[in-house]
Amino acid sequence: MGSRLKGLALAAVVLAGGCSGRVTGPSPGSDPLRISVTRSPTFAGGMAVFSVRVDNISDSVVNLTFPSSCQVLPYFTDAAGRPVTPIGGGFACLTVITSQSLRPGASFSQTFSVKPGTSPESQLIVLPPGEYRIRGRLEDTVYRLESDPLPFAVQ
Repeated sequence: MGSRLKGLALAAVVLAGGCSGRVTGPSPGSDPLRISVTRSPTFAGGMAVFSVRVDNISDSVVNLTFPSSCQVLPYFTDAAGRPVTPIGGGFACLTVITSQSLRPGASFSQTFSVKPGTSPESQLIVLPPGEYRIRGRLEDTVYRLESDPLPFAVQ
Protein backbone atom coordinates (compact mmCIF):
# COMPACT_ATOMS: atom_id res chain seq x y z
CA MET A 1 0.00 0.00 0.00
CA GLY A 2 2.94 2.33 0.71
CA SER A 3 4.24 2.06 -2.87
CA ARG A 4 0.79 2.83 -4.24
CA LEU A 5 0.61 6.02 -2.12
CA LYS A 6 4.10 7.01 -3.31
CA GLY A 7 3.02 6.43 -6.92
CA LEU A 8 -0.05 8.64 -6.48
CA ALA A 9 2.05 11.36 -4.84
CA LEU A 10 4.60 11.18 -7.68
CA ALA A 11 1.81 11.37 -10.29
CA ALA A 12 0.33 14.43 -8.54
CA VAL A 13 3.74 16.17 -8.56
CA VAL A 14 4.27 15.40 -12.27
CA LEU A 15 0.78 16.62 -13.18
CA ALA A 16 1.16 19.79 -11.11
CA GLY A 17 4.51 20.45 -12.76
CA GLY A 18 2.84 20.27 -16.18
CA CYS A 19 0.41 23.06 -15.27
CA SER A 20 1.64 26.43 -16.34
CA GLY A 21 1.44 29.47 -14.08
CA ARG A 22 1.31 31.64 -17.22
CA VAL A 23 -1.77 33.83 -17.53
CA THR A 24 -3.49 33.39 -20.87
CA GLY A 25 -5.31 36.74 -20.76
CA PRO A 26 -4.05 40.27 -20.18
CA SER A 27 -1.73 40.65 -17.19
CA PRO A 28 -3.55 41.48 -13.97
CA GLY A 29 -3.15 45.11 -12.93
CA SER A 30 -2.22 46.35 -16.38
CA ASP A 31 -4.57 47.84 -18.93
CA PRO A 32 -4.40 45.82 -22.14
CA LEU A 33 -6.14 48.63 -24.00
CA ARG A 34 -5.40 52.22 -24.89
CA ILE A 35 -8.13 54.69 -25.84
CA SER A 36 -7.38 57.93 -27.66
CA VAL A 37 -9.27 60.73 -29.35
CA THR A 38 -8.04 62.67 -32.38
CA ARG A 39 -9.48 65.55 -34.36
CA SER A 40 -9.74 65.79 -38.12
CA PRO A 41 -9.38 69.17 -39.82
CA THR A 42 -12.32 71.56 -39.35
CA PHE A 43 -14.79 71.61 -42.22
CA ALA A 44 -16.85 74.51 -43.57
CA GLY A 45 -19.50 75.63 -41.14
CA GLY A 46 -17.28 75.02 -38.14
CA MET A 47 -18.06 71.29 -37.90
CA ALA A 48 -15.37 69.27 -36.13
CA VAL A 49 -14.91 65.53 -36.60
CA PHE A 50 -13.40 63.44 -33.82
CA SER A 51 -12.31 59.82 -33.90
CA VAL A 52 -12.22 57.72 -30.72
CA ARG A 53 -9.89 54.75 -31.13
CA VAL A 54 -9.39 51.68 -28.94
CA ASP A 55 -6.12 49.74 -29.37
CA ASN A 56 -5.18 46.36 -27.91
CA ILE A 57 -1.64 47.01 -26.66
CA SER A 58 -1.23 43.62 -24.98
CA ASP A 59 0.09 40.31 -26.37
CA SER A 60 -3.25 38.59 -25.71
CA VAL A 61 -6.68 38.61 -27.28
CA VAL A 62 -8.99 40.98 -25.39
CA ASN A 63 -12.70 40.18 -25.40
CA LEU A 64 -14.97 43.17 -24.83
CA THR A 65 -18.65 43.06 -23.93
CA PHE A 66 -20.85 46.15 -24.05
CA PRO A 67 -24.24 46.54 -22.35
CA SER A 68 -25.61 48.45 -25.37
CA SER A 69 -24.93 49.29 -28.99
CA CYS A 70 -22.71 52.17 -27.83
CA GLN A 71 -19.19 50.78 -27.52
CA VAL A 72 -17.37 54.09 -27.20
CA LEU A 73 -18.87 57.50 -26.46
CA PRO A 74 -17.57 61.05 -26.36
CA TYR A 75 -17.92 63.07 -23.18
CA PHE A 76 -17.55 66.83 -23.05
CA THR A 77 -16.52 69.31 -20.37
CA ASP A 78 -16.33 73.09 -20.50
CA ALA A 79 -13.19 75.14 -19.79
CA ALA A 80 -13.92 74.92 -16.03
CA GLY A 81 -14.15 71.10 -16.19
CA ARG A 82 -17.94 70.89 -15.76
CA PRO A 83 -19.76 68.17 -17.75
CA VAL A 84 -21.58 69.44 -20.85
CA THR A 85 -24.55 67.67 -22.41
CA PRO A 86 -24.98 68.26 -26.15
CA ILE A 87 -28.04 70.24 -27.28
CA GLY A 88 -30.95 67.81 -27.47
CA GLY A 89 -29.56 65.47 -24.81
CA GLY A 90 -27.24 62.51 -24.70
CA PHE A 91 -26.89 59.51 -26.98
CA ALA A 92 -29.51 56.97 -27.99
CA CYS A 93 -28.07 53.48 -27.64
CA LEU A 94 -29.91 50.27 -28.46
CA THR A 95 -30.40 48.02 -25.43
CA VAL A 96 -28.67 45.04 -26.96
CA ILE A 97 -25.46 43.39 -25.76
CA THR A 98 -22.64 43.76 -28.29
CA SER A 99 -19.08 42.49 -28.27
CA GLN A 100 -15.67 42.88 -29.87
CA SER A 101 -12.69 40.56 -29.84
CA LEU A 102 -9.38 42.36 -30.41
CA ARG A 103 -6.26 40.43 -31.37
CA PRO A 104 -2.92 41.83 -30.17
CA GLY A 105 -2.23 45.06 -32.07
CA ALA A 106 -5.82 45.29 -33.39
CA SER A 107 -8.06 48.33 -32.92
CA PHE A 108 -11.46 49.77 -33.67
CA SER A 109 -12.69 53.34 -33.84
CA GLN A 110 -15.82 55.42 -34.04
CA THR A 111 -16.25 58.89 -35.50
CA PHE A 112 -18.33 61.71 -33.99
CA SER A 113 -19.21 65.03 -35.65
CA VAL A 114 -19.64 68.18 -33.54
CA LYS A 115 -21.41 71.20 -34.95
CA PRO A 116 -21.98 74.65 -33.44
CA GLY A 117 -25.61 75.56 -32.86
CA THR A 118 -28.52 75.97 -30.51
CA SER A 119 -30.95 73.30 -31.74
CA PRO A 120 -30.48 69.52 -32.07
CA GLU A 121 -29.69 67.91 -35.43
CA SER A 122 -29.97 64.26 -36.33
CA GLN A 123 -26.67 62.32 -36.41
CA LEU A 124 -24.69 65.36 -35.13
CA ILE A 125 -23.52 66.49 -31.72
CA VAL A 126 -24.53 70.14 -31.32
CA LEU A 127 -22.77 72.40 -28.82
CA PRO A 128 -23.12 76.16 -28.32
CA PRO A 129 -20.03 78.27 -29.13
CA GLY A 130 -17.35 77.94 -26.47
CA GLU A 131 -14.20 76.19 -25.28
CA TYR A 132 -14.48 72.47 -24.56
CA ARG A 133 -12.57 69.27 -23.90
CA ILE A 134 -13.59 65.93 -25.36
CA ARG A 135 -12.79 62.52 -23.86
CA GLY A 136 -13.52 59.16 -25.40
CA ARG A 137 -14.86 56.54 -23.01
CA LEU A 138 -14.87 52.78 -23.55
CA GLU A 139 -18.24 51.43 -22.41
CA ASP A 140 -17.02 47.84 -21.80
CA THR A 141 -18.33 45.99 -18.74
CA VAL A 142 -14.77 45.21 -17.49
CA TYR A 143 -12.45 47.87 -18.94
CA ARG A 144 -13.86 51.30 -18.08
CA LEU A 145 -11.22 53.45 -19.75
CA GLU A 146 -11.16 57.10 -20.80
CA SER A 147 -8.84 58.92 -23.14
CA ASP A 148 -6.84 61.97 -22.18
CA PRO A 149 -8.87 65.15 -22.76
CA LEU A 150 -8.47 66.95 -26.08
CA PRO A 151 -9.23 70.70 -25.99
CA PHE A 152 -11.17 72.28 -28.85
CA ALA A 153 -13.33 75.30 -29.59
CA VAL A 154 -16.76 75.57 -31.17
CA GLN A 155 -17.29 78.87 -33.01
